[in-house]
Amino acid sequence: MRPIVKTLFLFFFVFLAAKAAFADEFVKGVYPATPPSSFTLYAFDPELLGAWDTPLYPYEKGFIPEKYHNLPILGGWYGQGFTPDREMLLASGLKKAFFLENSFFNADRIRATLEEMGIELLAVQDGLEATPLAFRRMGELFNRQKRGEELARYAEKALNSLKPLNALTQKPRVYLALEADGLGSSCPGEGRSRFIDFAGAQNALTCDGPIKPGRPRISFEELMALNPDVIVAGSYPLKKIIDQEDRWRRLRAVQEGRVYLLPRGPFSWNGHPTLTGLMGAKWLGHVLWPDLAPLDLVAATDEFNRLFFRVEMTKNEVLEFLNPALAER
Repeated sequence: MRPIVKTLFLFFFVFLAAKAAFADEFVKGVYPATPPSSFTLYAFDPELLGAWDTPLYPYEKGFIPEKYHNLPILGGWYGQGFTPDREMLLASGLKKAFFLENSFFNADRIRATLEEMGIELLAVQDGLEATPLAFRRMGELFNRQKRGEELARYAEKALNSLKPLNALTQKPRVYLALEADGLGSSCPGEGRSRFIDFAGAQNALTCDGPIKPGRPRISFEELMALNPDVIVAGSYPLKKIIDQEDRWRRLRAVQEGRVYLLPRGPFSWNGHPTLTGLMGAKWLGHVLWPDLAPLDLVAATDEFNRLFFRVEMTKNEVLEFLNPALAER
């Protein structure tokens, strides 16, 4: 081999090796600082995920391959004073962390805590409006630009499709019913209910003081006073309770047949994590305004689950996913 050819060959080999090394920088996994961060990281690329913050629910495991079920659970920042298990986090050997940055968490404090442990924090802006930019930024941070652009374009298309609903002046009041009894919910402006705003509706709940993450509780008497136009149930068992219990029948939404089940799989479409709110807003916009927001719900559901969660479903499976009552027949 001629010297110049040999030199070029060696240079090319070193270049490829360096490129591969850079691409594999995150192979050992990344620590997600909050539950929405872990779910977003999983959707972006599950091979990046080095741990979970909290255990997976059984219905989540049904959509997530088994090899990701037993990742270490290291805790995280998720309200009510919860923080990660410092000793376990140090023992994990993870050197990178990922965080969806929003006003509910002190990013500087999280960054300082992780840096004390020799862990670099990689952050992107949270929020439905910010999802296109966030995905592109993740593509840069994790050297997966193609994936970042793919998800960013989906987010842009979804947000653009909802713009006609933003101009509506008469917006139905929607109550997001969470927890087993339906008396947990989400304050206006909090991540779990932002999909309502984008769907041409408004949150029926009112909250005093600063908005905090979590599920504020109300009494049934307070719910009666709200008397929402629409109820969105966060689970199928709860939907059945709302449909069947006498006290719920005193509410306008139940009387008028305007109680809808919010799909979830692997994570709820209520925007926890934020990316699922893209589909939640499209779904609710179509439910409330079918003429203004036409949507082939089966095809849209299949596209969303394939793109974000790599889940392939038959048409019948999608139909049962959207309406679990079909599976009981």
